[in-house]
Amino acid sequence: INAEYGNDRHQTMLLLLLLPLLLSVAEPAFVITDDEFSDATATVHLKVITNTATNETVAFNTNWGGGVEHLALHSQSQSRLRNVLWTHGRNATSVALNPDWRGRMLIPYGNRIAGAKYMFNGTSYHLPVNDVMPCDPPLVCVNNSLHGLIWDRPLRVLRHRVGPTSASVTLVHDFNGSDAGYPFRLHTELTYTLSTTGFGVEVTFTNLDTTGWSLPVYNGWHPYFLVHTAESFVVLDNCTEWGHVDVGTGPEYPPPRYSNMIPTGRVTQPWHRHNGTQPIGGTRMRPTYMDDEAKALQPQNCPDVLETRLVDPVAKTHTILQHESRYLQIWTGGLSTFGIDAIVLEPLSGMSDAFNNHDGLHVLSAGEQFTNSFGIRIE
Repeated sequence: INAEYGNDRHQTMLLLLLLPLLLSVAEPAFVITDDEFSDATATVHLKVITNTATNETVAFNTNWGGGVEHLALHSQSQSRLRNVLWTHGRNATSVALNPDWRGRMLIPYGNRIAGAKYMFNGTSYHLPVNDVMPCDPPLVCVNNSLHGLIWDRPLRVLRHRVGPTSASVTLVHDFNGSDAGYPFRLHTELTYTLSTTGFGVEVTFTNLDTTGWSLPVYNGWHPYFLVHTAESFVVLDNCTEWGHVDVGTGPEYPPPRYSNMIPTGRVTQPWHRHNGTQPIGGTRMRPTYMDDEAKALQPQNCPDVLETRLVDPVAKTHTILQHESRYLQIWTGGLSTFGIDAIVLEPLSGMSDAFNNHDGLHVLSAGEQFTNSFGIRIE
């Protein structure tokens, strides 16, 4: 009996000694905090998710459309923390003026709507014009609506969750039908997750119409990936062939695009420009200019998530954009337009101008939901 008691006492003492260690292992490494920055023009409120074990962090605003303000992920191959995206540098005026759509969520449409107008259920609607291109002669130009309506809207926190391998925050915005160009009741949930494998956003739309009417919607995201543009490779997922979404072009449109950037209805395929065999090109100070949309032609042959790789051989970095959507806009004009060496890879759940061409457009019946997601991991 004494021997058994001694063994039990020894085991109990060992457990007491190990208890702090066991608790520290079990305790979640993720925390969610609030932050803000401001100036004379605006105040930006942030939610911040941090992995305290790796110092990986994502910050996104709650009062300017839910844009991602900062993302730092840990590279296993380089054993270092890396700032992945171009940020506003805590410049609230830049967030409020929105000259470049840096990190913005694109809802309820992404990219351009031709002429800022569309027809739905027999009614013509007119959206705000915010993509004005001077042309010669002026009458040939189409002034478009660009990148949606949510960018300057406040969102509310619906819920947050912290676990041992991830943490998430869900923000909500309701389009209540008061927008003249988009008079629909669209419930929007954005769930931002930082996990041990990377960063992701899940977007869920619900049609809240109570009279049975449907609504149109599609979405995107506008991140600027910090790379050496000219030397970098954009590699589309090889699980499918890709097509190039052709747009209207001509000398009457302004350089460098010489285009109205509206899809013509023609998709050139196969398109192998971004199969990993050649970099963006140009020079370090003048990368080759691209503003092209790609469409996955056989997404049924792929896993649930497509992976577009961005390889920077100068910095020796591999960044992977994961996206359920089959459309992707590639823009290399960051350096020439804004002085930032970065590439925009813009996942879109529908084609540019989908409100008019209906390619990939989601038409939700009353009470119906649609969910898609995108995210980033690095190697």
